[in-house]
Amino acid sequence: MNQFILRENVLTDNVLLIADKGKVFKGNYIAILKEYKYQNAWNDKETILKFRSEKSLLNYLSKNYNDEELEQIILN
Repeated sequence: MNQFILRENVLTDNVLLIADKGKVFKGNYIAILKEYKYQNAWNDKETILKFRSEKSLLNYLSKNYNDEELEQIILN
């Protein structure tokens, strides 16, 4: 499994987990995205998104993240 930090927030970081080549996560998912949004000064609200296809993952990332945040994924 490869792990990438997409966006660094004050309390928590948005993390993208990608399964190794030829493997999948439980439920036949190829990628899991853990996003955190501000809730209050002590907590962030966690949203977990799961993707079964590379196309849907790339569409979501291109709409919600800028090129600088996605640069480290493209380089690897």
